[in-house]
Amino acid sequence: MKNRLVLYAIFVSFMATNPATLAIQARSDKEQAQTVVSGTAVQSVVPVQAQLASASASSSGGSASSSVFYPLGPNVMCSFLPRDFLECKEPIDHRENATAKFEKKYGCLKFGGSTYHDVEHTKVQCTVFADIDCFGNRTFFREGVPCIRYTDHYFVTTLIYSMLLGFLGMDRFCLGQTGTAVGKLLTMGGVGVWWIIDVILLITNNLLPEDGSNWNPYV
Repeated sequence: MKNRLVLYAIFVSFMATNPATLAIQARSDKEQAQTVVSGTAVQSVVPVQAQLASASASSSGGSASSSVFYPLGPNVMCSFLPRDFLECKEPIDHRENATAKFEKKYGCLKFGGSTYHDVEHTKVQCTVFADIDCFGNRTFFREGVPCIRYTDHYFVTTLIYSMLLGFLGMDRFCLGQTGTAVGKLLTMGGVGVWWIIDVILLITNNLLPEDGSNWNPYV
């Protein structure tokens, strides 16, 4: 029995003075949160690794607090936000003035177009809404904005006018083409020929609003 107690005491003494055991114990104490009592207040001591991770996450919380973007943080880049979270200005209309567009570096020479290749694209200035949090500049330029605008021109309505009252020039009056509308009215739709031609032009998308706007897709 005494021999066992002696062996046990030697083993405990060896483990207490072993450098490897001390290193493992120190590492375990470092990684675990400790509680320190100071007076009547109780504080939780956070490990160093947790403090560094928390500092990295908090640095990405505000756009002005740090200049380094943290991809795993709670905020996204302001320039990545969809249009629903932005207030963007309308594209600048240079009215086919190439010199003005060259000086401004952006804007539209013409509006409208039936296909993607027919539509001109430009950049506009956008600002993030005040109640939206994001990282980076809250005011920036967004590229690839189509030079399209919508007014009160509806394709279906204009087509009905053209088929029923086209001989009176109502379709061209609706499109803002007052001069040709008056001529169509005085000739009673070109004795029916002009009337039929305008219906065909509307269906083939060759008769468009005078102001260069596109057909309004919302009814």
